[in-house]
Amino acid sequence: MLIWGIITASIALVLSEITFLLNVCILSAIFFLKKVQKKPEMSLIYSRFVVDAMYAFANSLNLTYLLIRVISPDIVVKNLSFFISWPTFNLGSIRVFLVFFITFDRVLATYFPIHYHKHRSKIATHAILLFIFFYTLFEQFILLILCDFVLDVPNSCIHLGCTVNKCYHNYWLWFEQVEYFLLKELYISIKFQIGYFSIGTVSAFLCFRLYIWNYCTKVQQQNKRISRATKISLLDTVIIFTFDLLPSFLFAHFPAVNFETVGPLSALCKNFGFVVEAIIICKVLIGKKGVAPLSTSKYTPNAT
Repeated sequence: MLIWGIITASIALVLSEITFLLNVCILSAIFFLKKVQKKPEMSLIYSRFVVDAMYAFANSLNLTYLLIRVISPDIVVKNLSFFISWPTFNLGSIRVFLVFFITFDRVLATYFPIHYHKHRSKIATHAILLFIFFYTLFEQFILLILCDFVLDVPNSCIHLGCTVNKCYHNYWLWFEQVEYFLLKELYISIKFQIGYFSIGTVSAFLCFRLYIWNYCTKVQQQNKRISRATKISLLDTVIIFTFDLLPSFLFAHFPAVNFETVGPLSALCKNFGFVVEAIIICKVLIGKKGVAPLSTSKYTPNAT
């Protein structure tokens, strides 16, 4: 693993740092430089930019420590790998929920624009973020109480999976499957388990409403304009399936390609997807010259 592991981890680290910088630039352009007009319907997406920056920073720490361990195996700090990786687990859960709620919000905006326009403001964004925060606290309960976790990470552990016990790791695999509409091979009582829910399902509804429904019903051209929030929601789904779920599915069917042989290749693919997504978002949000005029409504489901 030594050579390939160092190359893979180094590339993944560079991509993670680029992701962090791009998201910081996006947030700066929105909140400090005022290059992008703030819109209420984008609040969850702004929160996701913050989480992406934090996740990239935490992931960079993980990959840096991994490189140190691979290059100099004798440099070990007992249990440090857990304290570095645990925030990554939590931020990963937060991001999954944010992507789901953003996509679900866009589905409501496109299927029920009038009701969305009237009632969306009644559901505060802070309430959604508070729900996500409490679920993150619940994950601490799952780890410490339900999974009876004891902090004693083996000194040989150099990746995320071995920093927690098998109970919590199985929970995390299930969580990703349910939230990401993933078909993945699991070595449990049955050979395959199909987990499908949230992001994949609501994204399918969103694509159907935006493209197939509009095409079949011959919606007028001015009503076909897709908002920035909806574009970013669809982009999220494409990135997740292309750079996260598809590689995971392929790795499951090629056992020779794993962490021990090629290093954190899945992290490299995921981080590359984050970079691609951040670059496209920069173009969507900042690339256009000028600032869009103020909207007359607090929530505008079809405004660009």
